[in-house]
Amino acid sequence: MSKGHKQGGKITGKHTTVIPSAEKIVDLLQKNVLVDKISVGFIKHGIRGGKHAIKIMSMDSGLLLKIRGTASIQEIRAYTEYPEQIGTVLIAFAKKNNYQCNIK
Repeated sequence: MSKGHKQGGKITGKHTTVIPSAEKIVDLLQKNVLVDKISVGFIKHGIRGGKHAIKIMSMDSGLLLKIRGTASIQEIRAYTEYPEQIGTVLIAFAKKNNYQCNIK
C-alpha cells in the first residue's frame, strides 16, 4: 500500500486516500478494539494555511471527525458503540501531537 492510502481491515468504502495529518489518526482508530468500522471521506483542498486540528462531532453510530491539515480538510467517520471512550483517546492524541481539538 502506498503512502497516503488506507484500506482493508476496518476501512470501508472505495475512497482510500488519507491526508498526512489524518494518517496517524486512522492508524490509531484501526488499532482500537472499540472501533468497529472507519469510513474515509473526500478531501477538500485549497483552504488557507493553518494548524493541524481535529473536530470531534457525535453522530448516531459513532463519531464524525473533521481533520485539518496545513492546506486541506478530510472527514473520517469512526463507527463505535463507545464514542465517549474513543473521543477521550482522540483528545489525548491531539494533546500529544500538538493538534488543536474541538468537541461539538
